[in-house]
This record gives sequence, C-alpha cells and structure tokens, in this order.
Amino acid sequence: MKLFIGLMIFLSSIALCSVLHIASNVFIPLVIAWFILQMLRPVVLVGRTLKLNPWLNVALVFSILTVVGLIGFKFIAAQVVEFSHVYALYSEKLIDWFASLLQVLSIPPEAVKNFNWVGILTDNARNISSLIIAFASKFVMTFVFLMFMLLEAPYLEEKVDKAFKHNAARVKKILSTISEQVSQYLGTLALISFVTGVCAWLVLTLFGVRLAAGWGVLTFLLNFIPTVGSIIATIPPVVMAIIQFSPGLFTPVLVLFFLTAIQVTIGNIITPKVMGDRLGVSPVVILLSLLLWGMIWGIPGALLSTPIISIIKIVCENIPSLQSIAVLIGSGEAVRKIPVEKNKDDAKQNSVDVVKVLQRLEIMQTVKKKLKERAKRKRK
Repeated sequence: MKLFIGLMIFLSSIALCSVLHIASNVFIPLVIAWFILQMLRPVVLVGRTLKLNPWLNVALVFSILTVVGLIGFKFIAAQVVEFSHVYALYSEKLIDWFASLLQVLSIPPEAVKNFNWVGILTDNARNISSLIIAFASKFVMTFVFLMFMLLEAPYLEEKVDKAFKHNAARVKKILSTISEQVSQYLGTLALISFVTGVCAWLVLTLFGVRLAAGWGVLTFLLNFIPTVGSIIATIPPVVMAIIQFSPGLFTPVLVLFFLTAIQVTIGNIITPKVMGDRLGVSPVVILLSLLLWGMIWGIPGALLSTPIISIIKIVCENIPSLQSIAVLIGSGEAVRKIPVEKNKDDAKQNSVDVVKVLQRLEIMQTVKKKLKERAKRKRK
C-alpha cells in the first residue's frame, strides 16, 4: 500500500510539473503577480486601514507600479544607447581578440568565414522579437492577475469564515502568519538585492567601467539566485573591465576583488543576520530547486526558484502536519540550534519534575508522620 501511495505521489508530481511547463504562459504571470502583491502588502494594508474603495486601492498600487515601470523603461532605453556606443568603441578590439583566439586554437580563418553570419543574426533577431512579444503578453497578464487579486483580497476573510465554519479563526491566523512572513521575506530579499546592486554600481563607477548601471541592475536581478547568481553577475563587468583596460590587468583584478568582496560580505554575513537562520534553506535544496524550476519555466523559473522554495518552507513551518518537511528543507545552521533549545526545554522540564517529586515526598512523609501519631494515640 505504501509503495502504491509513493508511486502515485511520484506520478502526480511529474504530471504537475508537465502542466506547469505546458501552461507556463499562464502560471508565470500568476506567480509573479502574487509575489508583487506580497511585496506591496504594506501598501494594501494602508489602503484597508484608510478604508479605501477596492478600486482606489488598485489605483494606488498600479500608480506605484506605473512609476517604477516608466523609470525602468527609460533606464533600459538609455542602456541600449550606451551599449551601442560601447560596442562601436571596442568592436575592433573584439575582432582582433577573436582572430587571436582562432590562431591559438589552430582554427583557420577560412573556416569561420564559411558560416552564414547573416542567417544567424536574422534568426537571433527573430528570436529576440518573439521574446519581446512573449514578454509583453506576460507583462499584461501579470497586471491583469494582480488587479483581480487586489479586488478579491477584501473578501478573503468572509470566504474563510464560510468555508471553515468551526476552524475559521485558526485558518485565518495561519494564512495571516504565512502572508506576513512571505511579505517580510520578499521585501527583505528585494532590499538586500537592491543594496548589492547599488554597491556593485558604485565600485564599477569608481573604477570607470562602462555600463556600470546596467551591471548593477543585472546584479540586483541575479542576487535573487543565491551563490550561482552572484557568480554569474560578477563575470560580465569583469569581462567589460578586461576589454576596456587591456592590456593592463591591474584594474580588472581590483574590480573582481571588490565585487567578490561585496557578494561574500552581503551574502554570507549580512543576509543571515537580517533574515535569520530560521528562513535559511539548504544549499542542496536551492540547487535542486534552481534546476527544477529552470527546466519547467526557463530563466523566469531560475529567478523565482529560491523565493518559491523559501515560501514553501514558510508554509510548511506554519502547518503542524508539514513541519517535518520544513526541517528537511532548512539549512544545517537552523537544525543545529534545535537540539540546544530542546535540551534547554528538557532541562527546565526535568527541574520541574524533580521539584514535583520532592514535593510529593514531603507530602508522603508528612502523611506518614500523622498516621504514626494517630496509631500512637489509639494505642494509648
């Protein structure tokens, strides 16, 4: 029977992953909309406190997102212009490097000339255009999902009251705790990523590396992927520094050193202090989550993999029957502290038990004394 249940769970998991992959155009905007809703939870709570109409609350949230979107669009346009300027400056150097690489690899230049570069560029241009169209459609769907979630949010408690009549208070408490912890986690993660991106931008600007702002934004985005993301985010600005300051290597080495120092300091010292070990996830689980969601949803899945597994851990922590899963997902640092706290509780409990035993012994001795006194009185 257990084998049958395990097989059914395995097959159901495969079927679920297949559905998520096939319907990624729907699920990715839905998940991103829910993440945005949780990150903007303080704004939603302010609207509820002021007793705003649901549509006014939606307008407030969308106004903030519109301002952020306009700033992002302007920034991307500026980066595209700067990138074209940088490419024009260093294209000859790149061509010379490419020729030197062919010579080192003993590849004749005629072999490369036979490639249909025009066809490759055309195909890539088509792929880029299709990606832009897909991104625009997902962007619109994300905002549609977010709007309906905001309109539905005020009626959630009424739904819970009617769906869980006797356990409504407990369910609402669990949902509120999960929502609050998820909101704090996403907000803190976004803030830490933003600080990391700003620090990277300041270092690159200090050394005069081109496209410093773009590399800073890339660092901000990839910082959502622990360890792997920080390594990937460090490579492009270092390569840019090598291209810009070659043949000298002093500046690129300094850039590499400072960017690595920022990632190590923020990732290994500041982040655990801010988030705490309780929200820590095992590196093995993070890697497996990265591979799984990367296979299912591609690059968006890789960016969302760590927040998803962290949210799963938060949910499991707040549901008693799933707490064992939260322990397995958690990091070793969090697990090490459990026995210490447990030993303290056991010591307190043992001390209480000892006191109770002593009290009972005293009572029994008192009772024995009284019985002996009564026996002596009867004999007399």
